[in-house]
Amino acid sequence: MIEYALKFDFPTINNEEEYEALIADLGLARAVRAKNLKVCGDSRLVVAQVNREFEAKDETMAKYLRFVKGILTQFDEWYAEHISREENTTVDALSQFALSEIKNYPRSIYFQVLKTPTIHVINLIAPVGVVSCWIDPIKTHLETGWLPDDAQEARKLLVRASRYSLIEGLIYKRSFVIPYLKCLRPLKVEEALKEAHERICRQHLGGRDLAHKITRLEFYSPTMIADAKAYMKRCDRCQRHALIVRHPPERLTSINPPIPFAMWGMDILGPFPIASG
Repeated sequence: MIEYALKFDFPTINNEEEYEALIADLGLARAVRAKNLKVCGDSRLVVAQVNREFEAKDETMAKYLRFVKGILTQFDEWYAEHISREENTTVDALSQFALSEIKNYPRSIYFQVLKTPTIHVINLIAPVGVVSCWIDPIKTHLETGWLPDDAQEARKLLVRASRYSLIEGLIYKRSFVIPYLKCLRPLKVEEALKEAHERICRQHLGGRDLAHKITRLEFYSPTMIADAKAYMKRCDRCQRHALIVRHPPERLTSINPPIPFAMWGMDILGPFPIASG
């Protein structure tokens, strides 16, 4: 049993508190890598909304519901069950702990103070030392169900996220040929290209072939072909030993004379061998 207490440092109502507690519980379940989950709660409204029996018409409740639904997608099986307050005495006791001073807490109980609602502090910034990129919005949506406030941007994110999967905290692209392609951040793309082009896997392939090779190694980036072509142009050995392009730098253009025979073209032919007869 993991006992966990929350204290809210912001004004809230009962149903929002129930959702905050549910989000904290789901976070604990993910931390211990639970796959099958049974959720018990004494709030009939929250349980019914999670089970899709009631609709969340209030904007705040709808955000909480989307947040919870996003987290629930990471479990293989789950279901929510409503229980009476008499069956929920342990949780009620924990809620009384949250109203007391922090120093009075037993050491066996985890304690957290929330300064702002969870739905308002969704972090789209990459971890420390990691540059934020295209992966972060998709990962946040798959983890929490977050969507941008702009309806058009939210629709675009839903379409993009449907092509990806979240497996143990990592983003994978679904592929038709290879089951899953691990998505790479920009710095990792540079490292993968260098490994395949110059190091142990070196073949000094062209841009498109190099990008296909990275894909066969089960890695993915939406700009892989462009990055591979740019990397090949920076390779010193490729520039030194590549075939020389002998095509003219510009397309040939015709010169139109103002009047017939204003310009003559002449070539020197011969001598021709004399044919018999």
